[in-house]
Amino acid sequence: MNKKIFHFTFLTTLFALAAAAVCIIGILFDTFENQIRAEVESEAGYIAQAVENEGISFLESLEDTDRRITLINSDGTVIFDNQADTTALDNHAEREEIKEAMEKGKGMSVRYSKTLTEKTLYYAVKLSDSSILRVSTNQYTVFTIVMGLLQPILFILAAVLIITAILSSRVSKSIVKPINDLDLDDPENNETYEELTPLLKKISDQKRMISKQIEELSKRDEMRREFTANVSHELKTPLTSISGFAELMKNGNVPHDVATDFSKSIYEETQRLISLVNDIIGLSELEEKNISLKKEAVDLYELSREIIDRLKSAAAKKNVSMNLMGGSAEVYGVRKILDEMIYNLCDNGIKYNRENGTVDIIVNDADKKAYLTVRDTGIGISAEHQPRVFERFYRVDKSRSKQVGGTGLGLAIVKHGAIYHGAEITLESVEGKGTAVTVTFDKDQYNI
Repeated sequence: MNKKIFHFTFLTTLFALAAAAVCIIGILFDTFENQIRAEVESEAGYIAQAVENEGISFLESLEDTDRRITLINSDGTVIFDNQADTTALDNHAEREEIKEAMEKGKGMSVRYSKTLTEKTLYYAVKLSDSSILRVSTNQYTVFTIVMGLLQPILFILAAVLIITAILSSRVSKSIVKPINDLDLDDPENNETYEELTPLLKKISDQKRMISKQIEELSKRDEMRREFTANVSHELKTPLTSISGFAELMKNGNVPHDVATDFSKSIYEETQRLISLVNDIIGLSELEEKNISLKKEAVDLYELSREIIDRLKSAAAKKNVSMNLMGGSAEVYGVRKILDEMIYNLCDNGIKYNRENGTVDIIVNDADKKAYLTVRDTGIGISAEHQPRVFERFYRVDKSRSKQVGGTGLGLAIVKHGAIYHGAEITLESVEGKGTAVTVTFDKDQYNI
């Protein structure tokens, strides 16, 4: 960049100087030429007046003049010439300046030498007797003047080149220095060109975004390792039980009634594995948003009524009563996912409830939002555990969770189902008194 700026500055300055020099020389030469023309015209007028008064004798008396003075008769014959023999001169009647003077009273023309290094200015005036007085002077062309000044011009050009190179180098370095001194670790904390501010802001935003992405990737990697470890543990436990029961039954020494119990245990563990695998698949689909099911208008109130009917048996075993409150509230979503969300919330409300407790499902529709709250009178969640309960396989009380069963993915499915539907989740819980989870759906985005 420094070289580019140097070359650009150097060539631009050089071009500007060359253009200025050409313009100055042209203007000076034009001014000088106009001045000579005025002098020749003035001198011709003065001599013509003198010839009118004193005759040709005045011309013969002129000495020490560098102007060529010629007197031409009306027929073009040269009568007098102070620099040439009149007998050797041809007829001047066809000369441009003579013809113009004959017609208009005065005329002027310029003729160049064969080498183009010199030109002659002719100015003619018609006298009262129709004779023509012509005054001429030689003048160098621009090319001749420049060639005559070639040595000093080359010296000046060399000096200009050196000065321009030095100045261009300093200018390019001064321009690049603030850019080279930029602190890209802290892009917005730089004193530099105002034009670079948007770029530095973008760099800063990119750094923050990259840092955030790295942090998210690190968090995801940690969650992946934790997920893998949890899945391995959750799969290993029922598989170990199934393998143990099957090994005992394989030997054939198990009584019929014991074999029946073993078969029941194997079935239960198998169902637990199936539930775990299904939950893992469902959670994976939600995270990747790889849902093949179509969205439709779903009434959360009617869906909750269906779920209560499916959970009546499980609630009855713990003497937990389930109540549906509120009214109709439609959202646009995937019915299966919404079903799983409400089912898991209610299932947790039953599992972690007290004997003779209650689970209330409250559905409301207000301010273009649909609210679904599942409230229980269970054991509650301590404040320290509340931020993590929606994580996969996270259990507040591992020993109690083992007793009540479940895959440990229920609330994670609720969380990702809410994300899929653009909903928000709020958790309110007091240890020993119960828990309330509210899912808020924004109906504006569904155009319902």
